[in-house]
Amino acid sequence: MKKILFLLVCMGLLAGCATVKEAANLKNCTYALKSVELTDVNLTSLNFTITIAITNPNKTETAKLKRFVGVLTANDDKIADVTLSDIEIAPQATYNAKAKLVVPTVTLGSKLVGLLAMGSGTVDYHLTGTMYFEGPLGVEIPLPVDMGRLGNYN
Repeated sequence: MKKILFLLVCMGLLAGCATVKEAANLKNCTYALKSVELTDVNLTSLNFTITIAITNPNKTETAKLKRFVGVLTANDDKIADVTLSDIEIAPQATYNAKAKLVVPTVTLGSKLVGLLAMGSGTVDYHLTGTMYFEGPLGVEIPLPVDMGRLGNYN
């Protein structure tokens, strides 16, 4: 009986160590707001494609992104909510995750709409949110992210 109890305790400790190790590996992943591209302008909406570069520097572990929930702002005005799901990043690789956004023009300030439509000014894009990675035993590991990009509109 003592051997079985000892075995269960050892297995629990090993699983706990694996969870801590995997969480540490995911923490090493890097994120960058690679581009925000205005793809279409019409009277009622602006269409954007944003690209988020996710780099997994780990040598053996694949990073499994279950979901990302965030908010994209431009010059401190909220543009849209951004979501991604079910992405795998191979070891020592970068994955360019793309999200397509349709933003009604009524939700943006007139100054920002003019800057975006004409491409005539500098727009400071900012993306904040939480990446939820798959951990051992189906546990989600949340990691807050904060990315910015300064440029025209792409």
